[in-house]
Amino acid sequence: MASESPPPSPSFEQAFEALRKAVQELEAGPLPLDVAIARYEDGIRLAEVCNDILDKAELRISQVLRESPGETPGQ
Repeated sequence: MASESPPPSPSFEQAFEALRKAVQELEAGPLPLDVAIARYEDGIRLAEVCNDILDKAELRISQVLRESPGETPGQ
């Protein structure tokens, strides 16, 4: 049996759009409880994905700024 690789991680834009849609659906009105819980769980997972991507981007920017000779932030 072939091993299955995990699905590719969504881009920030994809994850953020999916999060936005989940929030809209929750805010739009009454949902069956199981659907509302599923959307909430999806939202939490997507928010974590977005935060992880943003944390990695911030780290990359910090590294670039440290490696830039003669450059100081704000100049």
